[in-house]
Amino acid sequence: MKFLKNLSFLLCAIFLVTINLLYLTGKSFSREFYYISLNIILSFFIVIDVIFRFDIYNKISYLERENERLNLTIADYKLESTFLSTLIDIIETFEGEISLEEVIDKILETIKKIFKEETIVLSLFKDRYKLSIKGDNIDLPLDLIEEMVTKRKPVLVNNLSSFPTYKYLSQQGITSFIIVGLYQKRNIIGILAAFSNKGRKFTLKDLDILRMVSVPVSLMIENVELFDKTKFLSITNGLTQVYNRRHFEKLFFEVLTKSQIDNKPLSIAMCDVDYFKFYNDTNGHPAGDFVLKTIAEILKKSVKGSDIVARYGGEEFILVFPETEKENAVKICEKLRETIKNFKFLNEESQPNGDLTISFGIASFPEDGVTTSELIKKADVALYKAKELGRDRVVSI
Repeated sequence: MKFLKNLSFLLCAIFLVTINLLYLTGKSFSREFYYISLNIILSFFIVIDVIFRFDIYNKISYLERENERLNLTIADYKLESTFLSTLIDIIETFEGEISLEEVIDKILETIKKIFKEETIVLSLFKDRYKLSIKGDNIDLPLDLIEEMVTKRKPVLVNNLSSFPTYKYLSQQGITSFIIVGLYQKRNIIGILAAFSNKGRKFTLKDLDILRMVSVPVSLMIENVELFDKTKFLSITNGLTQVYNRRHFEKLFFEVLTKSQIDNKPLSIAMCDVDYFKFYNDTNGHPAGDFVLKTIAEILKKSVKGSDIVARYGGEEFILVFPETEKENAVKICEKLRETIKNFKFLNEESQPNGDLTISFGIASFPEDGVTTSELIKKADVALYKAKELGRDRVVSI
């Protein structure tokens, strides 16, 4: 195109010079012919220039479109890179022993790398729609979650103010959102969403990204739950759902060590179901199992969260009361004894003492011992004394 333009300009210039030379040398042609020729040549110049400029404009437009396409491609690459980085971060989260709450927090933190200006929300249905949020606080209406559960399809909504259904969200300043489900074996277990209060227009690509992220997130949550369940089974007694003896010994050592460092008291109680073998033989093992499960539940519900309850063996349980003097431990165990005595167990009136009861033996740190073995031994001696004195009582060394 540039060559044709230059050639046209050259020919026009030659023609223009020729006309002027002929005119100046007095060649015979009219003045009108001279001006017409000049106008034609100038018009031709203008047409060529317009064509050339139009060509340049087309090329600029093409380059601008190409530049925009390349910028979008670069943005896509950046997004994909961030997405892959996000997946790696989520996967690496599971390398160590970590709680579900910590995993969810890490998931939200990594997804925030993709949707930097938005509020990320994760909700698991088993927690009664409890929201885990990264970003600005948001009150998610229950009907939106129910809509997700019912339709089982991702949702993308821009311009919330145009939808009366989402008026509650719009009143919180939310302008748009995307939301996807979290699935385990085709069952929806929760939702993952991004909410914008800055006027962002979410795209189908944004929705696809969130859907792709939701797959490893669902697997991660499932793995953590399985890990927690396996861990729980490994440290608890299957029948009573309290700590087993092995895990209790580990916890007791840690708590006693802390008491020694902090120079604070600690009490321990061993308890044993009175005439349990007689009850088991008379009423059968299922009834005996019910007694053990019920007593374990009473013990767990009646102590503080920092206290430890474990099944030590057979019909014997053991309790640890951190930062508790012996006198207070005795009061706690007296209440436990009364609660169990007043509970109506099957055929308990056939027991040798006419009731199903429990006995306690108590020892305390530091007066009764400074090691776990010393304290357990002293508590066991106190329990044995309680049996000798007629059972259904609390005895301390």
